[in-house]
Amino acid sequence: MKTTFRFLTKLVPVLLILCTLSVAVAQPSGYDQMAKQILNATGVKGGLIVHIGCGDGKLTAALHASESCLVQGLDTNAQAVEAAREHIRKLGIYGPVSVEHFDGKQLPYAENLVNLVVADRPMAGLISPAVGGLGGITMAEAMRVLAPGGVLCVKQDGRWRKTVKPQPKNTDEWTHFLHDASGNAVARDDVVGPPRCVQWIAAPRHTLSHEHTPSINALVSAGGRIFYIADQARIGSVRRPPKWHLVARDAYNGILLWKRPFSPWFPHIVNWGAAPRQLQRRLVAVGNRVYVTLGLHAPLSAVDAATGETLKVYENTRGTEEVVCHKGILLLTVRSVTDERVAELAKWAQLAEKKHSPLYARETAQPLLNRFRSVEAKAQKAVLALNADTGRLLWKKEGTDVAGLRPVTLCAIGEQVFYQKGKDVVCLALRTGREQWSVSSVPLRVVCDDSVICASGRTVTALSAETGKTLWSRPSLLTDIRDAFVIKGSLWLGGFKPCEGKRGPVWGPYFVTQRHLATGKVLMHIEPENPGHHHRCWQNKATERYILGGRRGVEYIDLQTGDVLWHSWVRGVCKYGVMPCNGLLYAPPHACGCYIAAKLTGFYALASERDSRFPANKPDEERLERGPA
Repeated sequence: MKTTFRFLTKLVPVLLILCTLSVAVAQPSGYDQMAKQILNATGVKGGLIVHIGCGDGKLTAALHASESCLVQGLDTNAQAVEAAREHIRKLGIYGPVSVEHFDGKQLPYAENLVNLVVADRPMAGLISPAVGGLGGITMAEAMRVLAPGGVLCVKQDGRWRKTVKPQPKNTDEWTHFLHDASGNAVARDDVVGPPRCVQWIAAPRHTLSHEHTPSINALVSAGGRIFYIADQARIGSVRRPPKWHLVARDAYNGILLWKRPFSPWFPHIVNWGAAPRQLQRRLVAVGNRVYVTLGLHAPLSAVDAATGETLKVYENTRGTEEVVCHKGILLLTVRSVTDERVAELAKWAQLAEKKHSPLYARETAQPLLNRFRSVEAKAQKAVLALNADTGRLLWKKEGTDVAGLRPVTLCAIGEQVFYQKGKDVVCLALRTGREQWSVSSVPLRVVCDDSVICASGRTVTALSAETGKTLWSRPSLLTDIRDAFVIKGSLWLGGFKPCEGKRGPVWGPYFVTQRHLATGKVLMHIEPENPGHHHRCWQNKATERYILGGRRGVEYIDLQTGDVLWHSWVRGVCKYGVMPCNGLLYAPPHACGCYIAAKLTGFYALASERDSRFPANKPDEERLERGPA
């Protein structure tokens, strides 16, 4: 697959009628003050900043307000470019700040890449009264390179005017592990498709070990940013102590915005299969807030999405294991933190510091892991509801009300909360916690407006979300159901059924079955070609057009045609997988060794197509220029 620049969506006339706001900026006392006023007025706190008509480079350099900013100046005057470069070199910041010569008409960036475009002076020979400092660049061209939510700030007639690029209506965010509070892992995103281009690549190229706790957990996205939990210790040896961080990057260009260290996390040297699924549910991003547990036993914190600063630590939430945010209410599953739990976790930290400990052998470490799990299981659980703004406790369920609570079943839709305890599916009122109904059922899979979908290897059942009564129940066509998606009035179930192998029954290919949501009637059955590989260890995701299966790599199962498009070189990280949103497919770095000569290494944001106007056939000597030594 060729790495190309990415153009996400085609420009439409509506961009030309964006609301343009006047920004009153007082006469600055210097370039630093001017840059500060521009950044404050536009609200840009980090990402890729482009200064058109950079001249001597003084304002360009001043726009580098923090380490989260990557700034590039552009000018049509070659002498001005050299002068600007010299100024930036003297400041010692060339690299994070750079200057390039360009033709004054086409901006040298992929579509949807730049967070802020600043234009404060007409360039020589390119004065255009209509657009002031943009010179010969059209408004459409400037809007093309801006990421959704990005800002164009142009000085015209002595005043700064800003235009904000709107979020496309055909793309979506991914705020929870399974997309949103309902647990329906389906992005309402028409732009995500089979990958053809690379939007951005970020470090690290590799993670620690395929045999141990995955180094990337809990990837989510909101407000044009992505957030995840990562072990950023050097990967030379699994015996190095982990360095866990909460990391934020720009969703459209991958620039590192901020990161926060924390510890401890789940033991990093246990077998990868021992990491619980709840680790993926400790991080939620909604609007300008990130909700996260900064430590395995830590309370829930609200963090500023733009800066990483702690806004609030919620009282009495120590031991939070799952987080759901719905209608301004935080729904949490909490496991009590006992002295015994703390002591068992400390043993793993001590083990990681012993260079030649025999406990690194899997068979020797297993008893320690078994005891760790036993101690965890004995701790009491509770389900809480908090006001997200104030932290006020709305209600709490504990004891017999949550006995046998199944992991990753807590979800919400409308004014209702659902979870499964043992064999019972329970429905509560969102704001009061009053039980509305409880019925015995096969495992809870997903909820939608009117139905609660429960499925096992024998039965698929739809319960009324209002009353809990059975709407329909039908035999399952799959022995092992892996996925349940509600997409445009249909229920899509994915999973396996056994077949005979050389040494007895084995799990066969991944099947997808479409059912009518209201009746359960089978509408379509897709049997993708077996790629000759087992399914990966993550739950699949979907868009309204594709199911993103995870067998050999990532396969796009077309829900309209039944066709399957294989992408064996694209792979998700263990336990989590991939994330489809913002018109892109995010594939975090992983330690998988399959197809090692062909697979992508690193953190990738992949796009399905590029704009045909990009001059891909332009000779390299016309597109590339040697930079400063």
